[in-house]
Amino acid sequence: MSKYISTTFGSISGRHGTAVAAVQKDGTTVLRVFNPPSNPRTEAQTVQRAKFAMVNQELSVMSKLFQSTFRNNRGINKAVSLAFREAVTGDYPNFRIDYSKLTLASGNVQSADLINMIVATGTTINVTWDTTEGIQGNIADGVNLVFMNTTSKITLLKEVVAMRSEGRVDVELPSAWAGAAVHCWIYFTAPDMSATSKSQYVSLLQL
Repeated sequence: MSKYISTTFGSISGRHGTAVAAVQKDGTTVLRVFNPPSNPRTEAQTVQRAKFAMVNQELSVMSKLFQSTFRNNRGINKAVSLAFREAVTGDYPNFRIDYSKLTLASGNVQSADLINMIVATGTTINVTWDTTEGIQGNIADGVNLVFMNTTSKITLLKEVVAMRSEGRVDVELPSAWAGAAVHCWIYFTAPDMSATSKSQYVSLLQL
């Protein structure tokens, strides 16, 4: 850094060749070497930026959902981070989200085994899970279900529709979804709603 004092030109500012001049509060002009901002565009960085942009765009419609499932107003950040690492398939520039690998919730509440979802009738979904005591977690845990219409990308969260001990529940989806393919996830919450399990992708159902 150098100071520039000139009775001929007075104060100067801005970029001058390889230097940048700025006037300080005391009226002294200071010269610094100009360092152009770095914005490298290597092939690897271009691929990473495209991948990150795709994930953000695809998941932005689910931002409200992630606030609830991750129990945090910045849940979308967690979801994007996990999806970027775990749920992106394809090669540049044709990236896409593999929804079967998408994490919607995370935590230390125990999940469940033998989960099954079928279309019972119309747009009613029948869900069952194992309830073996001592193996499948707290029987008072709440059961939460997430459904995503693959066409409209509308996502529905059904919170605490049953207790773990019940082993089954029927859920009615919108009649307008008749004929649609639907992604289905499940996760569990502690009785006091203080913690969740990691979400589990269950099925892609055709209504």
